[in-house]
Amino acid sequence: MADQLVSLIASPVPRLKHERHPLLSAADYIGLIAKCQQIERRVFPKSEAMSLSEEVRKPNQYLFVVMLPDRLDSGRPLVLVSYGVLALNKVDCIARITKVCTDPLHRGLGAGEHLVRSMLTALGSSVATLDSAQHLASSRRLVSLCTAGCLRTNIRDILLHVDVQRETAVRLYTRCGFNVKAAIPNYYAEGRDALLMSANIAIIT
Repeated sequence: MADQLVSLIASPVPRLKHERHPLLSAADYIGLIAKCQQIERRVFPKSEAMSLSEEVRKPNQYLFVVMLPDRLDSGRPLVLVSYGVLALNKVDCIARITKVCTDPLHRGLGAGEHLVRSMLTALGSSVATLDSAQHLASSRRLVSLCTAGCLRTNIRDILLHVDVQRETAVRLYTRCGFNVKAAIPNYYAEGRDALLMSANIAIIT
């Protein structure tokens, strides 16, 4: 059976059973936040690690995850592969991707791009559709519970910052429709510059 990447919004936790993934309970959704935090602390230096449990409690903050069926039969129906945080400012009609992270054990599956495209789709974008990721292996199925426009917002632009030295990430965002808006010297630390990238949300009509 082909690998199947599944993206969904993990927080806020869906209140109704039919809104959740059929293999995940409400408790499983809550547990995903802690699992994301574990990867966060393992991957990022202390100065850059988010307190995800605090972030996702804020209004208009959404935790997106990408998961994969567990081949090791460890009792977990799905394994966390990648996660990201999307923050909405409905007054200014702007969204910000404040975190994108893939577990180092699962890199190379296309999960990061699947994650970003799921965020765009949830905002209602008709451009960055999941099936347009043609560089991904054709044997890998992509499934998203983040249906088009499910966040029901008036967002028109989405922004993010990325380290200029993370060339793979810059290429990923470019494939998803982001363009460089500005370069910001010493954004992360002395000598670590950032690119401010933006994309327009082409709303489905």
